[in-house]
Amino acid sequence: MVIQFIIIPMQHFPPLGCLVFLSAIFKISVCRLILPIKTACMKNLLFIFCIILFTSCWKITPNYHSRPKVWGNKPVYAAVDSAKKILYDPVMHPLINAGNIYAFKNAIFQVDVGRGIHVIDNSVPANAHRVGFITINGCQQISIQGSYLYTNSYSDLVTIDISDPEHMKIVSRLANTFPEMAYDYPLIQPEESGYYECTGYREDSVIVGWVKDSIPQGCYKN
Repeated sequence: MVIQFIIIPMQHFPPLGCLVFLSAIFKISVCRLILPIKTACMKNLLFIFCIILFTSCWKITPNYHSRPKVWGNKPVYAAVDSAKKILYDPVMHPLINAGNIYAFKNAIFQVDVGRGIHVIDNSVPANAHRVGFITINGCQQISIQGSYLYTNSYSDLVTIDISDPEHMKIVSRLANTFPEMAYDYPLIQPEESGYYECTGYREDSVIVGWVKDSIPQGCYKN
């Protein structure tokens, strides 16, 4: 019996391609292979050898969703167009992740990183209090020049006219001014430590928040 073979890492070949590959590189003389095999023992050994050889072509990859479940943070996604809508709510919102602050006339604007901007009535400095909230998902910092407030909404640069803080107007939105913020924005990870559902870049949606849920054990934030 003469068997000529070439050793090549099997993980580089898909299952069907592997079978074709093996049939091409193994030059087995049918007469020399079959005729000398006279005992059941030798036939069984050859059969086992073939099974091991062919099954080695399959590479088993663990399924993410088959991992043990843990209690952690799960991302809340929204369509890009919906997530980028800028809305003003004349109601006090809780401050979750404080960012930078700018004063303008009798108002103070404070970033809530990833969520938006708090509007604070500072007409009486000893009694400054939040009176409204501008929802700007994905925002990270603000700057005020004249009567214009500049901030980002994910990767876009947004300009807002705040000359009348109670009736603010969106002046412009420049798309993809900060391209790195399309996939590395403030809410890409939860704020608290622990397990969270692994995320990645999506063209049609972005993360607008996180909720507690049972998730497959995966990513972890210290």
